[in-house]
Amino acid sequence: MSVTEQGSQAIRPTVRWTGHPFVDAGLAALATVSGVSQLEDLTADHLPEAVTALERVLLSDQALGLGVTSAFVRKGLSQIFPNSELVNPSNWKGETLEQKADSVRRKFRDAVAQELRLAQECLGFTTSNTEMCSTCGQRRPVSAMVTMRKDDLPLLAGIVNFYPAFDVGVRLCGLCALAVRFLPLSVMRTGVLNRLWILHTHAFPIARGISLQYGWIHFNQRIAANDALDFFKDWETAGDAGTVIYLLCDLLDRFSSQLQHLYRHPLPTTAYIFSNDNRSSHIQALLVPDSLLEFLAMLQILSPSAYKRFWRDLLVVPRTLAEKERGSRIDFVQKVAQSLLNSRAVLTFCLDHDTPKLSGGWMGHRLYLQEVLQMAVEKLAILERLGLTIARDPEAKRLIGELRTARWNEIHGILLRYVRQGWLSHEEFYTLLPPNSYGTTSHLRDIILAVAYEWAYAQQQGQDFPSTLPTGPLTADETLTRLQQIGERLIASLPNLSRWIGQLQTARTWDRIRGVYLTAVQRGALGYADFVFLAPLEDQARGWLLRDYLLAFLFDRARAVVPLEEIAEPEQIAQVPAGEATEEI
Repeated sequence: MSVTEQGSQAIRPTVRWTGHPFVDAGLAALATVSGVSQLEDLTADHLPEAVTALERVLLSDQALGLGVTSAFVRKGLSQIFPNSELVNPSNWKGETLEQKADSVRRKFRDAVAQELRLAQECLGFTTSNTEMCSTCGQRRPVSAMVTMRKDDLPLLAGIVNFYPAFDVGVRLCGLCALAVRFLPLSVMRTGVLNRLWILHTHAFPIARGISLQYGWIHFNQRIAANDALDFFKDWETAGDAGTVIYLLCDLLDRFSSQLQHLYRHPLPTTAYIFSNDNRSSHIQALLVPDSLLEFLAMLQILSPSAYKRFWRDLLVVPRTLAEKERGSRIDFVQKVAQSLLNSRAVLTFCLDHDTPKLSGGWMGHRLYLQEVLQMAVEKLAILERLGLTIARDPEAKRLIGELRTARWNEIHGILLRYVRQGWLSHEEFYTLLPPNSYGTTSHLRDIILAVAYEWAYAQQQGQDFPSTLPTGPLTADETLTRLQQIGERLIASLPNLSRWIGQLQTARTWDRIRGVYLTAVQRGALGYADFVFLAPLEDQARGWLLRDYLLAFLFDRARAVVPLEEIAEPEQIAQVPAGEATEEI
């Protein structure tokens, strides 16, 4: 719908991001080849030279299939612009391939010349008779508007010669229409599946780097080598998520100072996997967490070698791998990359128990736990010190085997034994396993094993273990404070503390535990309120947990009288839903 603006002052329009992923990706490629330092610097004077560069790529012999094995415009490009000037079979007129190529070149040049004129009109002075562009939201001259369909802009309804439900397309301004012509210069393929994708960002240095390296340079190198064109796909990785994160790592390696523009930008970074094919059009959005971007940047600053190892071990699928090994490696990379993109735990996948070895290195995983999974530094420092204690123990092989094969509900008892051995304090035990934390035990076990494996690997390689995190004072909450008070009274009041502790740690039923507490009440070491607190009637799982906390305090503060007897496990604990035991932190 057009409107007339009366008496308005003439203002030269400025090029801005639109928010539309395909238009923005095209604008990035257009601005890249124009050589501007920011998108807003793009003017009408830049457009003719940019169009010439676009035609050199898309109308080259290598794009049209002359003298090479395949025609890019009728294969890869058809997934973006089906039935467009370069794809529609009716445009390939002539007796020879060269004549057909000349025919589609004329069609394409005529169409782009028209859009160039309209784009220049959009960037000229405008005072009246304007219409709102549905993509960029700018008011443009009505004469500079065009109607676009699926063959012009991916995932629109309707296509030339085919009008489902009489859909006549969408009105866009000439500048947006021209920008979409440059979209192929920002498109890449994913690893293994070869699906088309773009990284949508308003951080111009990153968008420019992607279009320059994987678009303009890539295509021009293929043309110079007289190779058939195709979108960049030479990733040494696998899967959609793997390709996205691999690209981020590659960008960080090439433009380390520029990646901050991504995670500091107020708008999110999103990868779009898509196809505009007539038979199976689709689009999938993969949001890239800012915390992941910041983690990668911080790791590279902290230790370039640790960053390289994390990238190599977790994301790279070497081309030299044998076919048998390649399949399992692809599965590993896809699982890890998807977890990274979803900001979930990855340690379980990265522990090689046979070697033993930690893929990705402890420094990278430690920072990931801190920055992405938001694990408290105090908790991480405790686990790191505990893992090193186990790794350096003469019985390390047995201890690691016991920990590795333990079921999630048995890890609680193993950590309690570490308190009895003096490897953990009762405050540290409580910090690792606060109330309602049964589902975290498997993840704690993975962290301890990761530290132990990394220490063993460092010894084998003659390297130093990464510097450990500093430990600080732990703050007791209301529950721990009360348990400490109860424990102090038990130590001071029970005449035969060693025997009482032995009865408590070997009690295998809830009724037996209550009986042990009642004995302490009878002897004046516990009060009624203490008994109700330690043995809640309706929550046996909490009762077992409080018993463990109390034992941890007694093991820590009355170590000289603690009997070395087996610590009984609960008969039954509420089950943790599948998949949660290794994901919660």
